[in-house]
Amino acid sequence: MLSVRLPEAVERELTQYCAARKLSKSHVVQEALAEYLVAAKAPSSQGAAPDPDLSFLAPDDPIRQFIGIAKDGPSTDEWLAITRGEDWNKP
Repeated sequence: MLSVRLPEAVERELTQYCAARKLSKSHVVQEALAEYLVAAKAPSSQGAAPDPDLSFLAPDDPIRQFIGIAKDGPSTDEWLAITRGEDWNKP
């Protein structure tokens, strides 16, 4: 048995959600908590990417400073579509 205190606004939303779907509050909270715990166990893709292996470069190689600086942005496929012109002139 577990008792949980919820802020009034959250309890009100939960009540409305359950009434609209004809579900018990207990069922919805159990399902939500189960999903939360499963997600918490999964390896996070949001974490920082590991540092790239630069062992193949000389310690004073000037290219070192540029490796890994572009972590976000278009994928390879997106760049190919852009450079081929497939994205141009589309409404």
